Amino acid sequence: MATFTPLSLQTGKHFPASKQAILAQVQRAERKNFPRHESFDFESELRKRNVELVAVLNEDASGPILIAYLIFVHAKPGNFVWLHKICVLEQFRRQNTASTMLKTMAERYKGRGCSKIQLWVDEQNLPARGLYKGAGFQDVNKVEDYYTLGRTGIRMALLLLSP
Repeated sequence: MATFTPLSLQTGKHFPASKQAILAQVQRAERKNFPRHESFDFESELRKRNVELVAVLNEDASGPILIAYLIFVHAKPGNFVWLHKICVLEQFRRQNTASTMLKTMAERYKGRGCSKIQLWVDEQNLPARGLYKGAGFQDVNKVEDYYTLGRTGIRMALLLLSP
C-alpha cells in the first residue's frame, strides 16, 4: 500500500536519514525523467515556506521505495496551490497512480480550505492534458510561447471549494 509522505527542508538543516534516502530517490528520478533545463532545484526550493514535495512510497524489507512525487507551490496571497510537477516512475505508470495521487491531494487540500489547484501544461502534451481533464481540471486560458517559442501553455484549474 502506498503512503504519501510530505518532505520539507524548512523544519531543520538536515533530514533524518530515512528522509535523505527518499529525497535522493526523488532527485535521481528528476534527473532521469526531466531535461536539465526543467529540473527542480530541490536544495534551494524545498527551503521555501510555500513549496511542498509529496513523495508517494511503497515500503518493503529494504525500506521506502519511491513510486512518484508531486511538487506544489502555495500561492501568496490566496488559498490555492500550483501543481508545479508530477512524476510517476516508469515501472508504476499506467496503473492509475497519477490519477490516485491527484485525487488524494485534492481531498487533502480541500480539507485544508484550499479553493483550487492550478497548473500549466504544454498544449502538445496530450497524455498529461488527458490525465488532468480526467481528474476534473478545466482549461482556464492559453498563452502562446509560454514554454519556449512555438510551445503554447495551457493553464488548468481544479475547483475544490465553491468561490
